[in-house]
Amino acid sequence: MDILLPAVASDLVGRLFSFLIKKYQERGATDTTIRLQRTLVRARVIVEEAEGRQIDNRAMLLQLNKLRQELCRAGYALDAVRWRATDPSRSRRSRTMMSRSLSQTRPALSGDTFDVLPVMVETMEAALGDMREIVVLLNSCPRLTKQPYSAYLFLERCMFGRQMEKEEVIGFLLKPSQELDVLPIIGPPDVGKRTLVEHVCLDERVRERFTEIHRLRSDELDVDSHGNLSGSFDFTARSLIVIDIIDANTDAKESWRRFHSAIHDHTHRGTKIIIICRTEAHLRLGTVPPLRLHPPRREELWYFFRALAFGAADPNERPDLLRIAMEMCDDGMGDLAPFRAANIVAASLGTADLSACSWRRVHKVYAEATMLQLDVTGDDFDAVCYLCQPVKDTPGTPCLFYNGRKLTGVAPSELPKVTMPELLTGSSLPLVGETRFDVLVWHSRIPPYVSYIATCDTSTAHHQHVVALKKRLLNKRRRDHHEDIGNSN
Repeated sequence: MDILLPAVASDLVGRLFSFLIKKYQERGATDTTIRLQRTLVRARVIVEEAEGRQIDNRAMLLQLNKLRQELCRAGYALDAVRWRATDPSRSRRSRTMMSRSLSQTRPALSGDTFDVLPVMVETMEAALGDMREIVVLLNSCPRLTKQPYSAYLFLERCMFGRQMEKEEVIGFLLKPSQELDVLPIIGPPDVGKRTLVEHVCLDERVRERFTEIHRLRSDELDVDSHGNLSGSFDFTARSLIVIDIIDANTDAKESWRRFHSAIHDHTHRGTKIIIICRTEAHLRLGTVPPLRLHPPRREELWYFFRALAFGAADPNERPDLLRIAMEMCDDGMGDLAPFRAANIVAASLGTADLSACSWRRVHKVYAEATMLQLDVTGDDFDAVCYLCQPVKDTPGTPCLFYNGRKLTGVAPSELPKVTMPELLTGSSLPLVGETRFDVLVWHSRIPPYVSYIATCDTSTAHHQHVVALKKRLLNKRRRDHHEDIGNSN
Protein backbone atom coordinates (compact mmCIF):
# COMPACT_ATOMS: atom_id res chain seq x y z
CA MET A 1 0.00 0.00 0.00
CA ASP A 2 2.88 2.36 0.77
CA ILE A 3 4.30 1.75 -2.71
CA LEU A 4 0.94 2.03 -4.50
CA LEU A 5 -0.06 5.46 -3.17
CA PRO A 6 3.08 7.32 -4.40
CA ALA A 7 2.72 5.64 -7.83
CA VAL A 8 -0.92 6.71 -8.15
CA ALA A 9 -0.08 10.22 -6.98
CA SER A 10 2.79 10.46 -9.46
CA ASP A 11 0.53 9.30 -12.29
CA LEU A 12 -2.17 11.84 -11.37
CA VAL A 13 0.37 14.66 -11.20
CA GLY A 14 1.77 13.65 -14.58
CA ARG A 15 -1.68 13.62 -16.15
CA LEU A 16 -2.46 17.01 -14.59
CA PHE A 17 0.68 18.55 -16.07
CA SER A 18 -0.05 16.98 -19.47
CA PHE A 19 -3.58 18.38 -19.37
CA LEU A 20 -2.36 21.87 -18.46
CA ILE A 21 0.34 21.82 -21.16
CA LYS A 22 -2.19 20.69 -23.77
CA LYS A 23 -4.62 23.43 -22.76
CA TYR A 24 -1.84 26.00 -22.91
CA GLN A 25 -0.81 24.82 -26.36
CA GLU A 26 -4.40 24.91 -27.62
CA ARG A 27 -4.85 28.40 -26.21
CA GLY A 28 -1.59 29.48 -27.83
CA ALA A 29 -2.68 27.99 -31.16
CA THR A 30 -6.03 29.78 -30.88
CA ASP A 31 -4.34 33.11 -30.12
CA THR A 32 -1.98 32.59 -33.05
CA THR A 33 -4.90 31.79 -35.36
CA ILE A 34 -6.73 34.96 -34.31
CA ARG A 35 -3.61 37.06 -34.86
CA LEU A 36 -3.12 35.52 -38.29
CA GLN A 37 -6.75 36.18 -39.22
CA ARG A 38 -6.38 39.83 -38.26
CA THR A 39 -3.20 40.24 -40.29
CA LEU A 40 -4.88 38.60 -43.30
CA VAL A 41 -7.76 41.08 -43.12
CA ARG A 42 -5.35 44.02 -42.92
CA ALA A 43 -3.34 42.67 -45.85
CA ARG A 44 -6.50 42.18 -47.95
CA VAL A 45 -7.54 45.77 -47.30
CA ILE A 46 -4.18 47.07 -48.57
CA VAL A 47 -4.00 44.74 -51.59
CA GLU A 48 -7.57 45.38 -52.75
CA GLU A 49 -7.16 49.12 -52.28
CA ALA A 50 -3.93 49.02 -54.29
CA GLU A 51 -5.62 47.02 -57.07
CA GLY A 52 -8.00 49.93 -57.55
CA ARG A 53 -5.20 52.49 -57.91
CA GLN A 54 -2.97 53.45 -60.81
CA ILE A 55 0.55 52.86 -59.47
CA ASP A 56 3.54 53.85 -61.59
CA ASN A 57 6.26 53.35 -58.98
CA ARG A 58 7.96 50.03 -59.70
CA ALA A 59 9.32 49.70 -56.15
CA MET A 60 5.79 50.04 -54.77
CA LEU A 61 4.57 47.39 -57.19
CA LEU A 62 7.32 44.98 -56.13
CA GLN A 63 6.47 45.45 -52.46
CA LEU A 64 2.75 45.05 -53.13
CA ASN A 65 3.45 41.90 -55.12
CA LYS A 66 5.41 40.45 -52.19
CA LEU A 67 2.56 41.29 -49.82
CA ARG A 68 0.09 39.58 -52.16
CA GLN A 69 2.26 36.46 -52.24
CA GLU A 70 2.54 36.38 -48.44
CA LEU A 71 -1.23 36.93 -48.19
CA CYS A 72 -1.96 33.92 -50.41
CA ARG A 73 0.63 31.78 -48.63
CA ALA A 74 -0.64 32.60 -45.15
CA GLY A 75 -4.26 32.08 -46.17
CA TYR A 76 -3.39 28.70 -47.64
CA ALA A 77 -1.53 27.67 -44.47
CA LEU A 78 -4.43 28.70 -42.24
CA ASP A 79 -7.00 26.81 -44.34
CA ALA A 80 -4.70 23.76 -44.48
CA VAL A 81 -4.56 23.70 -40.67
CA ARG A 82 -8.36 23.87 -40.51
CA TRP A 83 -8.56 21.13 -43.12
CA ARG A 84 -6.33 18.90 -41.01
CA ALA A 85 -8.33 19.62 -37.86
CA THR A 86 -11.62 18.63 -39.51
CA ASP A 87 -10.18 15.65 -41.40
CA PRO A 88 -7.36 13.95 -39.45
CA SER A 89 -7.06 11.21 -42.10
CA ARG A 90 -5.53 13.80 -44.46
CA SER A 91 -3.05 15.18 -41.94
CA ARG A 92 0.03 13.73 -43.65
CA ARG A 93 -1.06 14.94 -47.07
CA SER A 94 -1.91 18.46 -45.89
CA ARG A 95 1.45 18.73 -44.12
CA THR A 96 3.28 17.54 -47.25
CA MET A 97 1.44 19.96 -49.57
CA MET A 98 1.93 22.90 -47.23
CA SER A 99 5.64 22.19 -46.75
CA ARG A 100 6.06 21.90 -50.51
CA SER A 101 4.22 25.17 -51.03
CA LEU A 102 6.20 27.05 -48.39
CA SER A 103 9.52 25.60 -49.58
CA GLN A 104 9.18 27.53 -52.85
CA THR A 105 10.50 30.61 -51.07
CA ARG A 106 12.06 29.27 -47.89
CA PRO A 107 13.31 25.92 -46.52
CA ALA A 108 10.56 23.43 -45.76
CA LEU A 109 9.22 23.61 -42.23
CA SER A 110 9.35 20.44 -40.24
CA GLY A 111 7.33 19.27 -37.29
CA ASP A 112 3.63 19.63 -36.65
CA THR A 113 1.47 21.59 -39.08
CA PHE A 114 0.47 24.00 -36.33
CA ASP A 115 4.13 25.09 -36.08
CA VAL A 116 3.69 26.87 -39.40
CA LEU A 117 1.19 29.40 -38.03
CA PRO A 118 3.58 31.32 -35.73
CA VAL A 119 6.01 31.65 -38.65
CA MET A 120 3.21 32.92 -40.87
CA VAL A 121 2.15 35.45 -38.21
CA GLU A 122 5.67 36.82 -37.90
CA THR A 123 6.05 36.99 -41.69
CA MET A 124 2.71 38.75 -42.20
CA GLU A 125 3.29 41.24 -39.38
CA ALA A 126 6.74 42.05 -40.78
CA ALA A 127 5.27 42.50 -44.27
CA LEU A 128 2.53 44.78 -42.94
CA GLY A 129 5.09 46.79 -41.01
CA ASP A 130 6.93 47.45 -44.27
CA MET A 131 3.71 48.70 -45.89
CA ARG A 132 3.22 51.79 -43.72
CA GLU A 133 4.81 54.14 -46.23
CA ILE A 134 2.97 52.40 -49.09
CA VAL A 135 -0.40 53.03 -47.41
CA VAL A 136 0.38 56.74 -47.17
CA LEU A 137 1.58 56.93 -50.78
CA LEU A 138 -1.54 55.15 -52.08
CA ASN A 139 -3.58 58.27 -51.36
CA SER A 140 -1.60 60.15 -54.01
CA CYS A 141 -2.23 57.49 -56.69
CA PRO A 142 -5.27 58.18 -58.91
CA ARG A 143 -8.17 55.79 -58.55
CA LEU A 144 -9.20 53.60 -61.46
CA THR A 145 -12.75 53.96 -62.71
CA LYS A 146 -15.47 51.31 -62.71
CA GLN A 147 -14.00 49.16 -59.98
CA PRO A 148 -16.04 46.26 -58.51
CA TYR A 149 -17.46 46.56 -55.05
CA SER A 150 -16.67 43.19 -53.48
CA ALA A 151 -13.79 40.75 -53.36
CA TYR A 152 -15.34 37.86 -55.25
CA LEU A 153 -16.55 40.12 -58.07
CA PHE A 154 -13.14 41.75 -58.06
CA LEU A 155 -11.45 38.42 -58.74
CA GLU A 156 -14.19 37.23 -61.11
CA ARG A 157 -14.27 40.29 -63.34
CA CYS A 158 -10.70 41.59 -63.09
CA MET A 159 -7.29 40.25 -63.93
CA PHE A 160 -5.86 38.43 -60.90
CA GLY A 161 -2.31 38.94 -59.71
CA ARG A 162 -0.88 40.70 -62.79
CA GLN A 163 -0.78 44.32 -61.64
CA MET A 164 3.02 44.49 -61.61
CA GLU A 165 3.29 42.87 -65.06
CA LYS A 166 0.66 45.21 -66.46
CA GLU A 167 2.50 48.30 -65.26
CA GLU A 168 5.76 46.90 -66.64
CA VAL A 169 4.25 46.55 -70.11
CA ILE A 170 2.68 50.02 -69.91
CA GLY A 171 6.03 51.44 -68.85
CA PHE A 172 7.62 49.89 -71.94
CA LEU A 173 4.95 51.41 -74.18
CA LEU A 174 5.14 54.89 -72.68
CA LYS A 175 8.95 55.09 -72.70
CA PRO A 176 10.17 57.39 -75.53
CA SER A 177 12.30 55.69 -78.15
CA GLN A 178 13.54 56.41 -81.67
CA GLU A 179 13.81 52.72 -82.56
CA LEU A 180 11.20 50.09 -83.31
CA ASP A 181 11.14 48.44 -79.89
CA VAL A 182 9.80 44.90 -79.58
CA LEU A 183 8.70 43.29 -76.28
CA PRO A 184 8.20 39.47 -76.22
CA ILE A 185 5.71 38.15 -73.66
CA ILE A 186 6.46 34.48 -73.06
CA GLY A 187 4.50 31.91 -71.11
CA PRO A 188 2.82 28.50 -71.30
CA PRO A 189 -0.72 28.13 -72.73
CA ASP A 190 -3.61 29.70 -70.81
CA VAL A 191 -1.41 31.57 -68.36
CA GLY A 192 -2.97 34.93 -69.25
CA LYS A 193 -0.74 36.42 -71.97
CA ARG A 194 -3.56 37.65 -74.21
CA THR A 195 -5.57 38.79 -71.19
CA LEU A 196 -2.64 40.85 -69.96
CA VAL A 197 -2.10 42.47 -73.36
CA GLU A 198 -5.81 43.20 -73.76
CA HIS A 199 -5.95 44.96 -70.38
CA VAL A 200 -2.89 46.97 -71.35
CA CYS A 201 -4.53 48.03 -74.62
CA LEU A 202 -7.65 49.15 -72.74
CA ASP A 203 -5.68 51.39 -70.39
CA GLU A 204 -6.36 55.10 -70.95
CA ARG A 205 -2.65 55.98 -70.91
CA VAL A 206 -1.98 53.56 -73.77
CA ARG A 207 -4.97 54.73 -75.80
CA GLU A 208 -3.87 58.34 -75.46
CA ARG A 209 -0.32 57.42 -76.49
CA PHE A 210 -1.07 55.41 -79.66
CA THR A 211 -3.33 56.45 -82.50
CA GLU A 212 -3.86 52.91 -83.81
CA ILE A 213 -3.74 49.48 -82.20
CA HIS A 214 -3.26 46.60 -84.67
CA ARG A 215 -3.77 42.95 -83.66
CA LEU A 216 -2.17 40.40 -85.99
CA ARG A 217 -1.51 36.68 -86.02
CA SER A 218 1.74 35.15 -87.19
CA ASP A 219 0.01 33.78 -90.31
CA GLU A 220 -1.04 37.34 -91.26
CA LEU A 221 2.52 38.67 -91.56
CA ASP A 222 2.58 38.21 -95.33
CA VAL A 223 4.99 40.40 -97.29
CA ASP A 224 5.16 40.33 -101.11
CA SER A 225 8.31 40.37 -103.23
CA HIS A 226 8.36 44.18 -103.20
CA GLY A 227 8.41 44.32 -99.41
CA ASN A 228 4.80 45.44 -99.03
CA LEU A 229 2.30 44.07 -96.58
CA SER A 230 -0.62 42.15 -98.03
CA GLY A 231 -3.13 43.83 -95.70
CA SER A 232 -4.33 47.42 -95.68
CA PHE A 233 -2.32 48.56 -92.66
CA ASP A 234 -1.34 52.15 -92.08
CA PHE A 235 1.66 52.36 -89.77
CA THR A 236 2.55 55.98 -90.60
CA ALA A 237 0.92 57.12 -87.35
CA ARG A 238 2.17 56.14 -83.90
CA SER A 239 0.85 52.59 -83.60
CA LEU A 240 0.88 49.66 -81.22
CA ILE A 241 1.24 46.34 -83.04
CA VAL A 242 0.31 43.16 -81.15
CA ILE A 243 1.46 39.97 -82.87
CA ASP A 244 0.24 36.59 -81.66
CA ILE A 245 2.64 33.85 -82.74
CA ILE A 246 0.49 30.74 -82.89
CA ASP A 247 3.29 28.29 -83.71
CA ALA A 248 7.04 27.95 -83.30
CA ASN A 249 8.09 26.67 -86.71
CA THR A 250 10.68 28.16 -89.02
CA ASP A 251 8.08 29.71 -91.32
CA ALA A 252 6.76 31.88 -88.49
CA LYS A 253 10.25 33.19 -87.75
CA GLU A 254 10.90 33.88 -91.43
CA SER A 255 7.54 35.68 -91.76
CA TRP A 256 8.44 37.82 -88.78
CA ARG A 257 11.85 38.67 -90.25
CA ARG A 258 10.27 39.86 -93.53
CA PHE A 259 7.54 41.76 -91.68
CA HIS A 260 10.06 43.53 -89.42
CA SER A 261 12.20 44.51 -92.40
CA ALA A 262 9.16 45.83 -94.29
CA ILE A 263 7.91 48.14 -91.56
CA HIS A 264 11.22 49.13 -89.94
CA ASP A 265 11.85 52.10 -92.24
CA HIS A 266 8.22 53.06 -92.91
CA THR A 267 6.65 53.31 -89.48
CA HIS A 268 6.36 56.16 -87.03
CA ARG A 269 9.32 56.37 -84.67
CA GLY A 270 7.04 55.99 -81.68
CA THR A 271 5.55 52.70 -82.85
CA LYS A 272 5.96 49.74 -80.48
CA ILE A 273 5.48 45.99 -81.01
CA ILE A 274 4.37 43.34 -78.52
CA ILE A 275 4.90 39.68 -79.42
CA ILE A 276 2.82 37.00 -77.66
CA CYS A 277 4.61 33.66 -77.79
CA ARG A 278 4.94 30.41 -75.86
CA THR A 279 8.52 29.24 -76.24
CA GLU A 280 11.97 30.59 -75.54
CA ALA A 281 12.74 30.19 -79.25
CA HIS A 282 11.25 33.64 -79.88
CA LEU A 283 13.51 35.51 -77.46
CA ARG A 284 15.70 36.79 -80.30
CA LEU A 285 12.72 38.53 -81.87
CA GLY A 286 12.67 41.16 -79.10
CA THR A 287 14.81 44.24 -78.65
CA VAL A 288 14.21 44.49 -74.89
CA PRO A 289 14.29 41.84 -72.14
CA PRO A 290 11.23 39.60 -72.37
CA LEU A 291 8.38 39.47 -69.87
CA ARG A 292 7.81 35.91 -68.61
CA LEU A 293 4.45 34.88 -67.20
CA HIS A 294 4.34 31.87 -64.90
CA PRO A 295 1.37 29.78 -63.75
CA PRO A 296 0.03 30.67 -60.30
CA ARG A 297 1.49 28.94 -57.27
CA ARG A 298 -0.67 26.51 -55.34
CA GLU A 299 -1.49 29.03 -52.61
CA GLU A 300 -2.30 31.76 -55.17
CA LEU A 301 -4.60 29.41 -57.07
CA TRP A 302 -6.30 28.50 -53.79
CA TYR A 303 -6.86 32.18 -52.93
CA PHE A 304 -8.42 32.71 -56.36
CA PHE A 305 -10.55 29.55 -56.34
CA ARG A 306 -11.73 30.13 -52.75
CA ALA A 307 -13.17 33.52 -53.62
CA LEU A 308 -14.90 32.22 -56.76
CA ALA A 309 -16.32 29.11 -55.08
CA PHE A 310 -17.88 30.85 -52.08
CA GLY A 311 -18.88 34.11 -53.74
CA ALA A 312 -20.51 36.40 -51.21
CA ALA A 313 -20.68 33.65 -48.55
CA ASP A 314 -18.19 33.63 -45.68
CA PRO A 315 -15.96 30.50 -45.89
CA ASN A 316 -15.13 30.72 -42.18
CA GLU A 317 -18.76 30.00 -41.33
CA ARG A 318 -18.76 26.77 -43.36
CA PRO A 319 -15.65 24.75 -42.43
CA ASP A 320 -17.18 21.62 -44.00
CA LEU A 321 -17.46 23.32 -47.37
CA LEU A 322 -14.01 24.86 -46.94
CA ARG A 323 -12.49 21.40 -46.54
CA ILE A 324 -14.27 20.09 -49.66
CA ALA A 325 -13.20 23.14 -51.67
CA MET A 326 -9.58 22.59 -50.64
CA GLU A 327 -9.78 18.96 -51.71
CA MET A 328 -11.19 20.07 -55.06
CA CYS A 329 -8.41 22.60 -55.52
CA ASP A 330 -5.86 19.82 -55.04
CA ASP A 331 -7.67 16.91 -56.71
CA GLY A 332 -10.35 18.26 -59.02
CA MET A 333 -8.39 20.58 -61.31
CA GLY A 334 -7.16 17.73 -63.49
CA ASP A 335 -4.82 18.53 -66.37
CA LEU A 336 -6.49 21.80 -67.36
CA ALA A 337 -4.81 25.17 -67.14
CA PRO A 338 -5.02 26.49 -63.54
CA PHE A 339 -7.10 29.64 -64.08
CA ARG A 340 -9.47 27.93 -66.50
CA ALA A 341 -9.87 24.90 -64.23
CA ALA A 342 -10.58 27.11 -61.21
CA ASN A 343 -13.31 28.96 -63.11
CA ILE A 344 -14.89 25.76 -64.46
CA VAL A 345 -15.01 23.99 -61.11
CA ALA A 346 -16.25 27.15 -59.35
CA ALA A 347 -19.00 27.48 -61.97
CA SER A 348 -20.04 23.89 -61.24
CA LEU A 349 -20.24 24.66 -57.53
CA GLY A 350 -22.32 27.72 -58.39
CA THR A 351 -24.98 25.48 -59.95
CA ALA A 352 -25.20 23.46 -56.71
CA ASP A 353 -26.61 24.59 -53.40
CA LEU A 354 -24.44 25.44 -50.38
CA SER A 355 -24.52 21.96 -48.85
CA ALA A 356 -21.73 19.52 -48.18
CA CYS A 357 -23.59 16.73 -49.99
CA SER A 358 -23.91 18.72 -53.21
CA TRP A 359 -20.30 19.88 -53.14
CA ARG A 360 -19.06 16.31 -52.55
CA ARG A 361 -21.00 15.17 -55.61
CA VAL A 362 -19.42 17.87 -57.75
CA HIS A 363 -16.00 16.97 -56.34
CA LYS A 364 -16.55 13.32 -57.27
CA VAL A 365 -17.42 14.24 -60.87
CA TYR A 366 -14.11 16.04 -61.49
CA ALA A 367 -11.98 13.72 -59.33
CA GLU A 368 -13.15 10.67 -61.31
CA ALA A 369 -12.90 12.32 -64.74
CA THR A 370 -10.84 10.16 -67.08
CA MET A 371 -8.45 11.55 -69.67
CA LEU A 372 -8.42 9.58 -72.90
CA GLN A 373 -6.18 9.65 -75.95
CA LEU A 374 -8.50 9.17 -78.91
CA ASP A 375 -8.22 9.97 -82.60
CA VAL A 376 -9.52 13.54 -82.35
CA THR A 377 -7.95 16.93 -82.86
CA GLY A 378 -7.92 20.11 -80.81
CA ASP A 379 -7.21 23.73 -81.73
CA ASP A 380 -5.18 25.62 -79.13
CA PHE A 381 -7.11 24.05 -76.28
CA ASP A 382 -7.01 20.30 -75.48
CA ALA A 383 -5.82 17.61 -77.84
CA VAL A 384 -7.18 14.94 -75.47
CA CYS A 385 -10.64 13.78 -74.47
CA TYR A 386 -12.24 13.89 -71.04
CA LEU A 387 -14.77 11.29 -69.96
CA CYS A 388 -17.03 12.47 -67.14
CA GLN A 389 -19.84 10.80 -65.25
CA PRO A 390 -22.55 13.31 -64.19
CA VAL A 391 -23.56 13.79 -60.58
CA LYS A 392 -25.22 10.79 -59.00
CA ASP A 393 -29.05 10.71 -58.95
CA THR A 394 -29.30 13.05 -61.97
CA PRO A 395 -30.90 12.06 -65.29
CA GLY A 396 -27.64 12.69 -67.17
CA THR A 397 -25.50 10.05 -68.92
CA PRO A 398 -21.70 9.73 -69.25
CA CYS A 399 -20.26 12.50 -71.42
CA LEU A 400 -17.18 12.42 -73.64
CA PHE A 401 -15.78 15.92 -74.27
CA TYR A 402 -13.39 16.40 -77.19
CA ASN A 403 -12.43 18.83 -79.97
CA GLY A 404 -11.89 21.68 -77.52
CA ARG A 405 -11.26 25.10 -79.07
CA LYS A 406 -11.09 28.78 -78.23
CA LEU A 407 -13.33 31.44 -79.69
CA THR A 408 -12.84 35.18 -79.29
CA GLY A 409 -15.25 37.97 -80.14
CA VAL A 410 -18.31 35.73 -80.42
CA ALA A 411 -21.67 37.20 -79.43
CA PRO A 412 -23.38 35.48 -76.46
CA SER A 413 -26.35 34.63 -78.66
CA GLU A 414 -24.07 32.53 -80.92
CA LEU A 415 -22.63 30.45 -78.08
CA PRO A 416 -24.03 27.02 -77.12
CA LYS A 417 -26.91 27.24 -74.67
CA VAL A 418 -25.84 24.15 -72.72
CA THR A 419 -22.78 24.56 -70.47
CA MET A 420 -20.51 21.77 -69.31
CA PRO A 421 -20.91 22.53 -65.55
CA GLU A 422 -24.71 22.51 -65.89
CA LEU A 423 -24.60 19.29 -67.88
CA LEU A 424 -22.44 17.50 -65.31
CA THR A 425 -24.42 18.71 -62.30
CA GLY A 426 -27.78 17.87 -63.87
CA SER A 427 -29.17 21.41 -63.82
CA SER A 428 -29.37 21.42 -67.64
CA LEU A 429 -30.02 18.61 -70.12
CA PRO A 430 -29.48 18.36 -73.89
CA LEU A 431 -32.37 18.15 -76.28
CA VAL A 432 -34.07 14.78 -76.58
CA GLY A 433 -32.51 12.68 -79.31
CA GLU A 434 -29.21 14.60 -79.51
CA THR A 435 -26.16 12.45 -78.86
CA ARG A 436 -23.48 14.80 -80.21
CA PHE A 437 -23.59 18.55 -79.65
CA ASP A 438 -21.44 21.51 -78.69
CA VAL A 439 -21.29 22.74 -75.10
CA LEU A 440 -19.91 25.91 -73.56
CA VAL A 441 -17.09 24.85 -71.26
CA TRP A 442 -16.48 28.32 -69.85
CA HIS A 443 -16.86 31.94 -70.94
CA SER A 444 -14.39 34.48 -69.57
CA ARG A 445 -15.95 37.62 -68.09
CA ILE A 446 -12.87 39.76 -68.61
CA PRO A 447 -11.25 40.96 -71.85
CA PRO A 448 -10.65 39.49 -74.38
CA TYR A 449 -13.80 37.51 -73.44
CA VAL A 450 -12.58 34.12 -74.63
CA SER A 451 -15.13 31.30 -74.91
CA TYR A 452 -14.04 27.68 -74.55
CA ILE A 453 -16.18 25.29 -76.61
CA ALA A 454 -16.09 21.49 -76.74
CA THR A 455 -18.07 18.75 -78.42
CA CYS A 456 -20.01 16.38 -76.16
CA ASP A 457 -20.69 12.83 -77.32
CA THR A 458 -23.05 10.73 -75.18
CA SER A 459 -23.31 7.75 -77.56
CA THR A 460 -19.59 6.91 -77.52
CA ALA A 461 -19.24 7.92 -73.88
CA HIS A 462 -21.19 4.95 -72.50
CA HIS A 463 -18.84 2.42 -74.11
CA GLN A 464 -15.75 4.39 -73.09
CA HIS A 465 -17.13 4.69 -69.55
CA VAL A 466 -17.43 0.90 -69.27
CA VAL A 467 -13.88 0.46 -70.59
CA ALA A 468 -12.55 3.06 -68.13
CA LEU A 469 -14.30 1.36 -65.21
CA LYS A 470 -12.77 -2.00 -66.17
CA LYS A 471 -9.29 -0.47 -66.39
CA ARG A 472 -9.74 1.29 -63.05
CA LEU A 473 -10.88 -1.96 -61.41
CA LEU A 474 -7.96 -3.87 -62.95
CA ASN A 475 -5.45 -1.27 -61.70
CA LYS A 476 -6.98 -1.41 -58.22
CA ARG A 477 -6.62 -5.20 -58.14
CA ARG A 478 -2.99 -4.93 -59.23
CA ARG A 479 -2.23 -2.39 -56.50
CA ASP A 480 -3.91 -4.57 -53.87
CA HIS A 481 -1.96 -7.58 -55.11
CA HIS A 482 1.37 -5.73 -54.87
CA GLU A 483 0.48 -4.47 -51.38
CA ASP A 484 -0.34 -8.02 -50.25
CA ILE A 485 3.02 -9.24 -51.58
CA GLY A 486 4.82 -6.38 -49.82
CA ASN A 487 3.08 -7.08 -46.52
CA SER A 488 3.87 -10.80 -46.74
CA ASN A 489 7.56 -10.04 -47.25
